[in-house]
Amino acid sequence: MSASREKLLCWSLLVLALVLSARAAGDQWQLTGRTIPGFGVMENLLVAVGGMETRGLVPFDLVRAVNGQLLTSGRQLQEEVRRQPPGTPFRYLVSRRGALVEVDLPSQRMAPSGFRDYVTDGLAPSLLFLLLGAAVLWLKPGAPDTRLFLALCLVWWAMAGLYADAHLTYRFSALFLTAWALSAAVFIHLALTFPQRRRILGRWPRLVWAPYLLSAALALALQGFPSLPPARWAAIPAVGAAYWGIALLLLVAGLARTSLAGVTPLVRHRARVLMFGFAAGQLAPVLATASEAIFRVSVPYLSEIWRLTLLFPLAVAYAMVRYDLFDVRGALRTGTVYAVVTGLVALAYAGAITLVNLAFSALGAGGSRLVSAAVVAVAVVALLDPVRRRTQSTVDRVFFRQQLDVQESIERLTEALSTELDLGRIAQLIAATLDAAFHPVRQTLLLLDEAGAQYRDVRGEQAPVPARSALPACLAARPMPLTRQRFEADPGLAGWCAAGIPGMEALGAEVAVPVPFQGRVTGLLALGPKRSGAAWSATDLRLLRVLATQSAVALENARAYTALERANAELQSALRRVQILESIRASLSKFVPLRVQELIEQAPEAPALTKREVDVSVLFVDIAGYTRLSERFDLEQVNQLVERYFGAFLDEILRHGGDVSETAGDGLMVIFQDPDPGQHARSAVLTAQAVIRRAQQINGELAGITEPIRLHVGVNSGVAAVGATKIEGKAGTRWVYTASGPVTNVAARLAALGEAESVFIGVETRRRLGEEFPLEDLGERRLRNVEEPARIFRLAVPTGVEV
Repeated sequence: MSASREKLLCWSLLVLALVLSARAAGDQWQLTGRTIPGFGVMENLLVAVGGMETRGLVPFDLVRAVNGQLLTSGRQLQEEVRRQPPGTPFRYLVSRRGALVEVDLPSQRMAPSGFRDYVTDGLAPSLLFLLLGAAVLWLKPGAPDTRLFLALCLVWWAMAGLYADAHLTYRFSALFLTAWALSAAVFIHLALTFPQRRRILGRWPRLVWAPYLLSAALALALQGFPSLPPARWAAIPAVGAAYWGIALLLLVAGLARTSLAGVTPLVRHRARVLMFGFAAGQLAPVLATASEAIFRVSVPYLSEIWRLTLLFPLAVAYAMVRYDLFDVRGALRTGTVYAVVTGLVALAYAGAITLVNLAFSALGAGGSRLVSAAVVAVAVVALLDPVRRRTQSTVDRVFFRQQLDVQESIERLTEALSTELDLGRIAQLIAATLDAAFHPVRQTLLLLDEAGAQYRDVRGEQAPVPARSALPACLAARPMPLTRQRFEADPGLAGWCAAGIPGMEALGAEVAVPVPFQGRVTGLLALGPKRSGAAWSATDLRLLRVLATQSAVALENARAYTALERANAELQSALRRVQILESIRASLSKFVPLRVQELIEQAPEAPALTKREVDVSVLFVDIAGYTRLSERFDLEQVNQLVERYFGAFLDEILRHGGDVSETAGDGLMVIFQDPDPGQHARSAVLTAQAVIRRAQQINGELAGITEPIRLHVGVNSGVAAVGATKIEGKAGTRWVYTASGPVTNVAARLAALGEAESVFIGVETRRRLGEEFPLEDLGERRLRNVEEPARIFRLAVPTGVEV
């Protein structure tokens, strides 16, 4: 829809609302002197909520019959009452909380005071809302905020102006109920978008329409679609009242949050005033009415509470004047209103002086000119001049005309920036100084990013501005504050005008100020129009240039400091990760075989853990009688014994280059590898001797405490499959680094031969040892689960042998 058609439609709605108000007022006037039931009842026969007289009936009682005649609508009830003279008693049959109750009430005559109450409580507030909507539409036509606020004014016009009609004449009942249903959706829409949009709408922009769907469904249900039995008619308005109250609470809570965390001081001030308007003017009446509808209990003085709604238009009017809520200062750009108000203050001051002089003359003090002049001077100094100064100061503040030493403000800003390194704090100081000195409607500080590609808003509200776009390029070529007028008037900027002005409009700026540093533009200040309506003067532009230049060094230092902090944080994070990895490595080394650690350190990205055939020597060590030992001692004692023995064994294993592959409670499997086959065989046998020797030493230390530990030890050499073995089951997968094959099996069977203080050695190990060790040939023996007999050698390790 074009802007002109939209404007025509909006004004047409306001005119139509005015016509409907006149018609509703005429209906109420015609009721004067007529007979009425004396209590409010809606077209669907539900007793009124919201402050209308109920004469002892309970809110949302359902009137079923009058004088024995069943009723189908409120019109029928009104017509039946009008047939009889005022004061005639009527017996009403009402449905109350599922029970039928009979109530006798006499009819009443509509007194002139009833119409007066309608005018003060209904018509006047509704017209005030229409006037507020018209003012907003006149000040800022076509804006989304204007459309939304106009919708709010229209629904409140309908609720205030048509409330009496919905309970007495029923001409506009459908419009009243529809407006009431839509009011909750408008509340939520305001909570999401006014005075600033919520971030959630960035992800789900259509979320604002969800409340309207719910309100549309509620409006249809209030009109009787779908049809419900009469006993359930009160349920739908009760649900609607709860929705209505919750929506207003969300709006007040949203405004409260914005008043504390709004993006700019101006937005926070606007939110604070609007929060007061909604909370003081609408929250109490709405929640009280919702309580009546939900709990069906009359709230005392509710009609008086509804008069608080007059505070809302007053709060909005104050926000419009004080905080430029709907660009009211654009309409006052010429300063006419300011001049008129200031003139009135001066006239009042002069008139007050004259009245004081006349008063003293009447008292006889005028005979002496000296006395009269002295008395008047004292009265002026003591009473009237302070009042004049305070009144003028108030007018100046309202219209942002107060005098301020801008140069002093910039000097204070420079002093504050000299010790500040926080970028956000610097941006706040600059914004506060600009707001105090010039009162711009909006202001945006954009800084060049590290890549030098875009200027980004420090608050993240505006879209980034490409560094190669027309406006930054123009500011780089002409490093001075630029206005639309300068673009159009300066011949040197003629080439930039077509592209530069749209760039300023995109930022909502009337002035664009470069922030220069070392010959390049590192930032932009975009300032909107002044709230006073005055134009930006040449003096203002010079002061802005000084402010930007003074701020440039501080902004650059803050950016460098921020980058340094970020780099330091990344370094600390990296160091922390290294510490964690070292801790993990130290912890895992307790469980990972030494050979696996070496392979991973040699090639961290792809360790050689796959199985391959390697010539190894395998040592098996087993504690004899472990089961019997476990039965004699408790679990903790057994664990301490095993840890002491195995700890001593581990020292010898590592000293001779062995690698513990597996442990199984009472046994160890150790793998020895070396490029020289004879060397790893010799290391395995030396380790076996050392393990037995250490066991003998510990046995001696524990003599009398526990019985001696005896070891079964076996050594075998040959080619085995060494590497990672994958054990996979339904519960998960486990990898084990070990050696497998006949060499390992034979070593285990040799250890199982079970003779203490001896090492049983396979034939291949014997061949590699030569004559270094005194070995006893035991001949061939059959080993369990080994098909061929194996030739076995025994190496005795008597007590006291040095190893």
